[in-house]
Amino acid sequence: MEGKKIKTTISIDDKLWTDFSVIVIKKHGGRKKNDIIEQLVRKYVEKNETSNIHGE
Repeated sequence: MEGKKIKTTISIDDKLWTDFSVIVIKKHGGRKKNDIIEQLVRKYVEKNETSNIHGE
């Protein structure tokens, strides 16, 4: 399920970001980084989700 989108900023190692960008472009073509990052975040949340995620 997708909801409202937000725009955010992160600080990340320059070489790591460059390597990531090159891999995404080679594998998926340009303009796909947002999609890949969202997929990675979604997988991380699903893997680490608990019933107490919001302190309830």
